[in-house]
Amino acid sequence: MTPRDLPDRVRMIEDRLAIQDLAVRYCVAIDDGDYEGLAEMYTEKATMGETVGRHEVVDLLRTIRADYGRTIHIPEAHSISFTDDDHATGLVLSHAELDIQQTTVHTFIRYYDDYERGDDGAWRFANRTLKFAYAVPFEQMHESLAGVDTVRWPGTPAAPADTF
Repeated sequence: MTPRDLPDRVRMIEDRLAIQDLAVRYCVAIDDGDYEGLAEMYTEKATMGETVGRHEVVDLLRTIRADYGRTIHIPEAHSISFTDDDHATGLVLSHAELDIQQTTVHTFIRYYDDYERGDDGAWRFANRTLKFAYAVPFEQMHESLAGVDTVRWPGTPAAPADTF
């Protein structure tokens, strides 16, 4: 979708900034355990994997984080494509540092997103898909890109990276 006139171009820039802000607000909310704030960031019928529904997605995130201590999510780059005035897709490149079961784990995540503008004008996640290039305990960081089993969550067998 390519806007033709100046008002449309300005609106697209504003929309792009609002979507980028959504990704940053997600990182802050997930790090702070702000589940009410997270719920506001998803559409009513949002999906994440097999999970469907705003509150169901947030409950999934809460369950995943149950064994986590402090986390730091850092969105580093964000590509956005608009499909129409109220829908867009995006790719967020991100690193995260996670305290999982008293182990500091470093990760690289690609978030594949679908965004939707609500009736209130706010952009929300309609779908989020996470793919990991690596997730390794800090002391194994030197092995984060080498080998095939670069996803090493504490307490689980090592696994290959997700296919990008």
